[in-house]
Amino acid sequence: MLAFFGLTPSYKSILLEEIHSLCYFGQGGFTHDDVYNMPIRYRHYHIKKIIEHVEKQNEEIANQTKSLENKPDNKPIIPDFATTVKAPKK
Repeated sequence: MLAFFGLTPSYKSILLEEIHSLCYFGQGGFTHDDVYNMPIRYRHYHIKKIIEHVEKQNEEIANQTKSLENKPDNKPIIPDFATTVKAPKK
């Protein structure tokens, strides 16, 4: 007969991953004890919100790089005086 005496190793690794993610990506908003004692549905809610935020940031970065790639010229602008200067006559 098996009895429950704690978390299984697989669940423990999931819990530790969630604690790490919320503490790291929460940018100081959560402590280890806060996350460990937080109800599961609240942990999952906060993780979902962090994922949505990171995906939104990635989309914005992708749009910015795409707009930079669509520019016709990426050449530096050379002023007219630099191309029309003639050497002095001797």
